[in-house]
Amino acid sequence: MKVIVTGATGLVGSEIIRQCLAKPEVTSVVAVARKAVAAKDPVNASKLKSVVISDYEVYPDDVRAQFAGADACIWTVAVTPFSIGKLPPPEVKRICQTCTIAGFKAMYEAETKKPFRFIYFSAEGTPTDLSKPPAFMAEYQIMRGETEKMVLGLSTRYPESKVCVVHPGVVTNSTSAGRIMIQSLFRFTNIFTRAIPNVDRDQLSAAAIELAVNGFPKDSLTNNELVGIGSKALKAGN
Repeated sequence: MKVIVTGATGLVGSEIIRQCLAKPEVTSVVAVARKAVAAKDPVNASKLKSVVISDYEVYPDDVRAQFAGADACIWTVAVTPFSIGKLPPPEVKRICQTCTIAGFKAMYEAETKKPFRFIYFSAEGTPTDLSKPPAFMAEYQIMRGETEKMVLGLSTRYPESKVCVVHPGVVTNSTSAGRIMIQSLFRFTNIFTRAIPNVDRDQLSAAAIELAVNGFPKDSLTNNELVGIGSKALKAGN
């Protein structure tokens, strides 16, 4: 199976790449990013193809050629709430919305296998009722909600595609001392409640790969559903 991963150098994208390379069912991984991606494990390095692009809205013919034969894409590219202040609003919208649709179209039209699975990363709490302005970061949240609706509509416009929107909460991980502390805190509180939606990076990555490889039961999945899918996939792989 051939899987495309966008945002391959990001926090989640890099872990998806690592797990994909270690998964026997995945025979080829196309890592799309704005800088080169290298396999950390030389044993499975031959499965990885690094594709460097300068803009997620533009896909030259040589890039599209790398998409041919792919079964699925895991799209992790977005501007997070923590980063929106670094860019003007029109650029935030372009990256989150315009680039997502452009990327899907480029892949769908690039002789990918059909039905083509597209897993889109949104976030827990993204509004579905856009007639009610959110109390927090309203413009950004509405834009993400609009993007979700556009992505879900792709399966109607492109009938040989299957689309799933995933909604992770806070992504915990152990990439730094501070993140380890946050991860430990959530793991403790999760014993009693998951009132603040959260998911370990390895769980989220495993869940996304499971959806890409084996399909999805519905077109929208919550944080808790991702935790369940990812945990089960990790246990099966051990």
